[in-house]
Amino acid sequence: MSRLGYVFFVLAVLLGAGSCTSEAPEDVAEDGKWLYVGKPILGWPLRYGDVIKAEGEYLRLTSVLTSRDTVVEPDGASWIDSLASGASFLRLQPPVGAGALTDLTHQPFVYGMDGLQYWSSFEPAFTGFPEYARPGARDFVNHLFDWSATTPGLQYSEYTIPVTDPQPVLVLAERNRSTYLDNLIVVVDAVSGRGFRGRVIREGVLDSIEFTKVDLLRSGFTPKQFVDLVNEGYSRSFLLIPRSKTGEGDGVVDAKRLPRRSLIDPGDLGNISASFLDDGTVMFLSNDHIVLQGSYVLDLDKGLLTVSDDTDASYRVFVDLSDRISFTLPVSVVELDGSRLRGEDNYLRIEVVE
Repeated sequence: MSRLGYVFFVLAVLLGAGSCTSEAPEDVAEDGKWLYVGKPILGWPLRYGDVIKAEGEYLRLTSVLTSRDTVVEPDGASWIDSLASGASFLRLQPPVGAGALTDLTHQPFVYGMDGLQYWSSFEPAFTGFPEYARPGARDFVNHLFDWSATTPGLQYSEYTIPVTDPQPVLVLAERNRSTYLDNLIVVVDAVSGRGFRGRVIREGVLDSIEFTKVDLLRSGFTPKQFVDLVNEGYSRSFLLIPRSKTGEGDGVVDAKRLPRRSLIDPGDLGNISASFLDDGTVMFLSNDHIVLQGSYVLDLDKGLLTVSDDTDASYRVFVDLSDRISFTLPVSVVELDGSRLRGEDNYLRIEVVE
């Protein structure tokens, strides 16, 4: 057996041991791919999120999280002989089902994670700051299905699909300008016309996850009619989450829970209205100042309003058409504490009343 063949034999043994899958493949092909989901080990070139692929007598290590792309020669490498010491490898194999992720951006999804239900949309465009963004990064927009909290998990605002063959790997990410703060790797196991399911990989632990498609909204009127109805109506606003229950009252305002959001103070509550202006901008206005104003893109089918301000920062506003027209704007309710702004994240609901 060649040195490289020995490498993949050991990988197959690890897979059979149940580190990340329940059974080992019967025949390990040298052109297969493995995803390393273990912790860094001294002396090993592997890092969490590395895809391992054989290329002749070498191994190529390509990270799904960074631009790192390394070729190593396994012959004589001490870490090869230590593979059985607790490392976690997941072999990438074609997903089951006849579907594909090519229609990922066509309609929203619902999914569950850590016992909570979320609404999400994979957008075809990227509105984040482009500095140091991953290749192929696009917007991931989500909220709790019932708007009940600003729980962890809502901070994910980007997605990439760095691996498509033989098995798609989806990465959800939170980024603060040039720094990625958190990543969630999802290995897609099955794709159908209803959605897709897979495994969330966090610190070597695998949890199942399923994304199910949601029907597009049927508004019954054109974007112009929508704009006219908003401008003709009267707006009233209120917070969706009682401030005493968010659990973030002592946090600094830039301690992220929700992705990009507007800042309001307690005096703004109840006094914020929505208006579409003749210059092609939309404005959310308090009784004494502008909360958010900028050019916009309106997607009534998904219920999303994307607002870009004069700094080129984009904000996602959720639109509901089920009862009356309403907007849900992610906000931070802030107050000045000495020289620092302190506050808590919340959702501001703005209802349009005829």
